[in-house]
Amino acid sequence: MLKSIRHISPNKNKDGIYGSIEVTETSLVEDNADIEDVDKDEDMALSRIPNLWIIEATLFSNVFLSGFDGTVTASTYQTIGNEFNQMSISNWITTAYLITSTSFQPLYGSFSDALGRRNCLFFANAAFTIGCLACSLSTNIYTLSLMRALAGIGGGGLITLSTIVNSDVIPSSKRGIFQAFQNLLLGFGAICGASFGGTIASTIGWRWCFLIQVPISIISSVLMNYYVPNQKEYNHENSNIFRNSKRILTDIDITGSILIITGLTLQLLYLSLGCSGSKLSWTSPSVLLLLVGSIAILLLFISHEKKTTARAIIPMELVSSSYSFVVLLISILVGFASYAYLFTLPLFFQIVLGDSTAKAGLRLAIPSLFTPVGSLITGFSMSKYNCLRSLLYVGVSLMFLGNFLFLFIEKTSPNWLISLFLIPANLGQGITFPTTLFTFIFLFPKSDQATATSTLYLFRSIGSVWGVAISAGVIQLSFAKYLRSNLKDMLDENTIAKLITKLNANSSYIESLHGEVKNTVIESFDAATKRAHLMSTLLSLLALILCIVKNNLTKPKTRK
Repeated sequence: MLKSIRHISPNKNKDGIYGSIEVTETSLVEDNADIEDVDKDEDMALSRIPNLWIIEATLFSNVFLSGFDGTVTASTYQTIGNEFNQMSISNWITTAYLITSTSFQPLYGSFSDALGRRNCLFFANAAFTIGCLACSLSTNIYTLSLMRALAGIGGGGLITLSTIVNSDVIPSSKRGIFQAFQNLLLGFGAICGASFGGTIASTIGWRWCFLIQVPISIISSVLMNYYVPNQKEYNHENSNIFRNSKRILTDIDITGSILIITGLTLQLLYLSLGCSGSKLSWTSPSVLLLLVGSIAILLLFISHEKKTTARAIIPMELVSSSYSFVVLLISILVGFASYAYLFTLPLFFQIVLGDSTAKAGLRLAIPSLFTPVGSLITGFSMSKYNCLRSLLYVGVSLMFLGNFLFLFIEKTSPNWLISLFLIPANLGQGITFPTTLFTFIFLFPKSDQATATSTLYLFRSIGSVWGVAISAGVIQLSFAKYLRSNLKDMLDENTIAKLITKLNANSSYIESLHGEVKNTVIESFDAATKRAHLMSTLLSLLALILCIVKNNLTKPKTRK
C-alpha cells in the first residue's frame, strides 16, 4: 500500500559528519518492512531492545579488561624485568601484547561482518583468557612475552567488537552516551591497571595481575554466548556458518589479513629490537632489514586492498581522502603521546622520585580519574550540543598541556603539585579518544562504520606501540649517553660500561650505589626521561596543528 511516512536518516552537522538524525515526510513509499526497520533503528526505545543491559554488562566487562590489561604492565614491568634480570627487554611484555593486538585489530571489523559478531567475540575472549592464564604461569620473560602476544590477539577484539556491537544494537541518536559509558569503563579499567597493578605486584605477586582477569573473561564469554546477538545481516544471510562456508571464505580477505599481520609485526619487531638494550640498534643492518621488509609488505597490502573483491580489511575509500587521513594521523599522534606518557611515568616515579612499585601506581590514581570524567564530558556534550570539532580542540590541547607540564616535575616537587600537573593529560585523553573515533566513523554511513571503527583503532594502536617502543629506546640510549658524559671524570670507561650493563639488567641495582655516583645515575635517568617526553609534547602540539589543518580540508563524499 502506498502512503506517507516519516523517514529518518543520518544528517550531516556543521562539521559535515553523520552525527544527528533528520526526520522528513516522504510520500508514495511502499514496503512496510523497510519502514519498520528504519523506525526501529532510530526511534526504538531502549526498553524495547531485548536483553540490552545483559549485553551491555558483557561488552563493558570486555572494555574494562581491555583498559586494565593495557595498563597493568605500566607499573609492574620494572618489577617483572628485575625478577628475571632482564630489565633491558622488559618493555617486550607490553610491546608483545601491542604488536598482536594492533595487527589483529583491523581484522575484527571485516571478519565479524562475514563470520558474525558472536563468533568473533568468542574467539577474542578465548584467546585473551588463555593468554592471561599462561602469563600467570610463565617462568621466564620470553615465555611471558609470547603469552602476552597470545593475549593481544584476543585483546585486539575486546574493545573493537564491543564498539561494533553497540553500533549494531544502539540507535544512532543514543550511541554517543553509550560510547561515553564505554570510555568510562575503559578509563576505569586503565585506572585500576595502572594504579593498582603495582600494589598487586608488591603484595600478592605480579602473576595475579594476569590471573585475576581470567574469571571475569570466562563469565563474559558465557553471557555473550547466550545474549549478544549477531548483526541482522548475518542472521539473514549466514545463519549456518558451515553451509555458507565457501561464500564466507570468499568474503574474507585472507591475503590482506596475512599481509597486514606480517607487515605490522615486522615493523613493531624492528622498534622493539632496536631498543632492547642488546648489541642491536635501530641502525643495525639486520634490524633495518625488518623495517625494509615491513614497508615492502605494507605497500603490497595497500595494492592488494585496492583490487580485492573480498571484504577489504581497510577499504581504501575510508583513508583515501585528505580529511580522513588527517583524522587518522591525529589518532596515531595522540596514541603515541598517551602511551609514552603512561609507561614513562611509573618508571620515572620509581627511579627519580624513589617511589615503591605500589606508590608509583597509586600516584596515578587520582589524576587517572579524570580520564573517564573526560569521556563523560564528551558523551554529554555530544548529546546536548553536537560540538565534536570543539571537543577535539579541547582534548588535544589538554594533552599537549599535560605533556608539557611533566617536563617541570622535579624530585623536590610537592606531591600535590605533581598530582595537579598530571590531571590535564588524563582529562585530555578522555576527551580526545572518543572524539577522534566519532569524527572518523561519522564520516561514513552505518554500513561502513564497523570497518571504520576497527580502522581508527588500528591507527591509534600503531601510535600506542610507537609510543611505548620509541620512548623506551630514547630513554635507554639517552641514559647511556648522559651517564658516560657525567661519570667520565669519576670512573673509567670500562667501569661505566659495566655499570650500564648492570642497570640495564636490573634497575634496582641503583639502591646499591652511593654518593655522587648514585646521584649522577638518577640525574642522568631524569634527563633521559625528559628528552623522551619532550618528543611526546612536540607530537601533541603537531596533533593540535593538524586539527586546524583538518578543518580547512574538504570532507570526503560518502555513499548514500
